[in-house]
Amino acid sequence: MKKILIWGLALTACAAAGCNKFLQRQENLTDFVSSTTFYKTPTQIDEAVAGVYSSLRSLYSAGGNFWGMLEMSADNTTFEYNNQGRGSLELENMDYFMVTTDNNYLASNWTSLYNIISQCNGVLDNIDNASYTDQTAKAESVGQAEFVRALAYFDLVRLWGSVPLVVHQVTTPSKAYTPQASVDSIYAQITTDATDAAAKLPASWPSASVGRATRGAAYTLLGEVYLTLKNFPAAVKALQSVTGYSLLPDYASLYNPANKNSSESIFEIQFNAAIQGQASNYLYYFAPLYSGFATIGSFDPNSGSGRNLPTRDLMASYEKGDKRENASITWFVDPLNVTNGYVEAQHDSVPYINKYSTKPAVSNEQDNDFYIYRYADVLLWLGEATNEVDGPTSTAYGYINQVRNRAGLPNLTAGLSQEA
Repeated sequence: MKKILIWGLALTACAAAGCNKFLQRQENLTDFVSSTTFYKTPTQIDEAVAGVYSSLRSLYSAGGNFWGMLEMSADNTTFEYNNQGRGSLELENMDYFMVTTDNNYLASNWTSLYNIISQCNGVLDNIDNASYTDQTAKAESVGQAEFVRALAYFDLVRLWGSVPLVVHQVTTPSKAYTPQASVDSIYAQITTDATDAAAKLPASWPSASVGRATRGAAYTLLGEVYLTLKNFPAAVKALQSVTGYSLLPDYASLYNPANKNSSESIFEIQFNAAIQGQASNYLYYFAPLYSGFATIGSFDPNSGSGRNLPTRDLMASYEKGDKRENASITWFVDPLNVTNGYVEAQHDSVPYINKYSTKPAVSNEQDNDFYIYRYADVLLWLGEATNEVDGPTSTAYGYINQVRNRAGLPNLTAGLSQEA
């Protein structure tokens, strides 16, 4: 990629050399990267696709706070009230359904989702300008952009309902303002994108490209969309097309960084502590307040933001003997939890998510990925959709019992009604 003008440096040069002289210089103007100078080769297209995945990593990072809109608003998780620091009030308002129009977390997630869509549109609108000798590679790039665009719109329509539907690059000011589209039309675009992505994406990628969207990811997204729309026959068909995956024998091992992109993983957001700027740091947000020495490590003794803590209702929903409970939730025990009056403390103990509890070797740099889709999701959704179509058949039981058995739970009681 050629030289990119950075405005901070440009302004410094302007001050040093005189603005008039700077503005009269023309030689670097052709070096700007735009849709007319980029997207000319397969390599550039692939770089643009890589940028899409990078934006997904930003959205799903701990600091992206997208989890706040998804889990805290769903009432699966909550937060510790910190009397000494009220900087995350807007995030807490998501938990309380007290979001106002000036909420920065809401605005940043909206912007991030549309930025991802814009990047996908750039690939899809310009890929025909690149000279491909490998048409399979071209189709795979299209499929990746379509999958991610569908995923972004699926999040948007579930969170906001009617939103602007932008499927092409904004090239003029008049195209910058797009009216809200109907929910039905948004879902139609999602299913179109996901269906085409499933036809174009490979079943798997070489190890050097692990983490990219696959055919299984597209069919999983399509199945979830149809399940959301209560089109159960279509959901069954899509989810039955998700093949080549299997459950790991041990649920807890899913969250060991050594097992990233396992046989159970269908699509996960890739983080890498070995690459500068690509590490995750979920534990710093999800560990209880001031628990750092015990939960994170000696180099961060006061860390822990007390966010995304499991609610008591969520903890109560586990059946006795469910191995997933201890693998998902653990406790920080300290008398200060009582002294400081933390509402979420149960006596001297505060629960927190155990899935991201791997202590980092370097401060603020974990190696945990974030799952979007796992094969367990597919099995449970297949059980639900099959039950809706055919009733409580042995097939529906079989899907669900695979997940229950892995969790150390017995098979579902035989002879249940469809509703039960």
